[in-house]
Amino acid sequence: MKRLFYRVGDNNLSQGLWYDVNGNFTGLIHNEYDFCLNSDLAMEYDSELVGYLSVTDKLEDIFLWFTKEDLVKLSKFNYGIHVYESIDYKWYDIFKHWAIHQKTSNLIKIIEIETVL
Repeated sequence: MKRLFYRVGDNNLSQGLWYDVNGNFTGLIHNEYDFCLNSDLAMEYDSELVGYLSVTDKLEDIFLWFTKEDLVKLSKFNYGIHVYESIDYKWYDIFKHWAIHQKTSNLIKIIEIETVL
């Protein structure tokens, strides 16, 4: 069954703050964006998540990971809230979040952060 999922990502590269689109650790949240609430969260490599993107299943759950202030600052670096449609998803219990398969999920739109604050 298709479902919608949400994640904060770079609007040009579609990558997140911990890993790039190829699954390589970037650590951007630890270095360049260390002002974020969860900048100390390691998100260690786990082979179970290779090929998957970390997401939320409700738009409002983005605020469990990022504060409004985080999101405003990230928007200045061209980050937005990416909305995906997916049929291949799973709950990842270790980090308590959803994950969608990167290759079978479709980015359907990008929400400008300012519109949800």
